[in-house]
Amino acid sequence: MLRQWNLFFLCLWFVLVGAAPAAEVDVSTNTKKIAEKDEELANEETLEAQFIEGNIVISEFFDEMADGLDTFLMGKRITLRKNETSLRAQNNTLSLDGEGTHNSTSIGLNLRLPNVEEYWMLKFSSYDDSQERRGVQNGYLRNTPREQNYGATVGVFRKLGNINTSFQPRIDLGDPLKISHSLTFESIADLKTYSINPKLELYANPNEGAGIYFSLNINFRLTKIYDFTLINNGDYKDKKHLLSTANGFSVGQIIDRRTSMAYSLIFNGLNQPHQFLDSYDLSIAWSQLIYRKIFDYQVIPYLNFAKEKEFRGRPGVIVNLNLNF
Repeated sequence: MLRQWNLFFLCLWFVLVGAAPAAEVDVSTNTKKIAEKDEELANEETLEAQFIEGNIVISEFFDEMADGLDTFLMGKRITLRKNETSLRAQNNTLSLDGEGTHNSTSIGLNLRLPNVEEYWMLKFSSYDDSQERRGVQNGYLRNTPREQNYGATVGVFRKLGNINTSFQPRIDLGDPLKISHSLTFESIADLKTYSINPKLELYANPNEGAGIYFSLNINFRLTKIYDFTLINNGDYKDKKHLLSTANGFSVGQIIDRRTSMAYSLIFNGLNQPHQFLDSYDLSIAWSQLIYRKIFDYQVIPYLNFAKEKEFRGRPGVIVNLNLNF
């Protein structure tokens, strides 16, 4: 009996001694994995901090440049209002079945000189942003490449009661130089459960002559998460006697404080040779803000039903990347 108990304790001792190193290996392995994970997180935080710091440095450079020009033109500082100069870089990628993929990058510099005049604004951009806003078929779903058109815009802004007015002549830096004009009246009636946004723009440019752009969009706040917008836009070009319209609706959904979605159905019409439905688009837009006031992106899968394609649905996708300094 004693010999059996001695054999039992001896086996137990070997089991405990043999298990100890294995436990030590597991602990060491887990510690190593935790250390590697902490190092990865530290590297990610370092890259993020470098990205944000770089954005701040570039933003401060443009602010200092604008402030120096502002005080040079005036000869002295007459206001302490913060300089709001900003640079925006946008990359737009379009892909539509049967038409291939198009990619374009555009840059806009919004130069503010508060000491020169409080409501005066100078902008340099690689596209005509006024013409961009008038594109009724691109206002909610940009499915054509952006036209590159380098130029400078001088903006004068005034508020007449509840109506915001702006006059923005633009010089296109081409050969020859071209000058276009834009006079805009816009207002927002913000009521308890809905808001109305009427807008009227009178414009003229060498290519299209005089024209009128008008819109009346109505937004209904359904819940804290969802809203519903009725879309009504029109653009008339006198030189071509061309009226293009965009009518439809969009349902917006807030996912969180940085992310939102929009479900839209837009009908596009033309008046030549008579008023008819030219196309309609069904889209879902995913928008997310990665870094506040720095970087955001938008992904929009959609279906295009065009009259020239006998209203057969063609799938497409749009990807927009926006970087602000």
